[in-house]
Amino acid sequence: MANIQKPDSDITDIVGFIQKGGKVKPFLKDIFLIKTYVAGLFYIEYIDEIFPLIRPGDRLDLFREASNEYDKHAILVKYNGQKIGYVPRKDNYVLSKLMDGGKQLYGVVKSTGVDEVYEGDEVKFITFKIFLKESKKH
Repeated sequence: MANIQKPDSDITDIVGFIQKGGKVKPFLKDIFLIKTYVAGLFYIEYIDEIFPLIRPGDRLDLFREASNEYDKHAILVKYNGQKIGYVPRKDNYVLSKLMDGGKQLYGVVKSTGVDEVYEGDEVKFITFKIFLKESKKH
């Protein structure tokens, strides 16, 4: 019996937690993929109402729009359920393939602002980071 080693306290704490009915959740890790911008803000009729509400850290939902007549790799960007634009065509090919393969992607607003005035119109921008929601079980 002298060569039985006492487990370290971290392991005994986890075992005790499980024995008392605690559940260990799978390890969740969201993977940063790319920083980009929302394309097409200018074409959204109600953008002047939504734009002031958008803040850094806000979540953006991404949806595949494979039936888009202009781009078969289109990814729609929504803020609080409202369309605000698209992932730029230059960035959407690989992302669309991930989404078509069942991966869940989402965006997080990095910054918003007005670049300049062009022919009397403000040119608004929203930059955001795209993440892959991935879960790994340990």
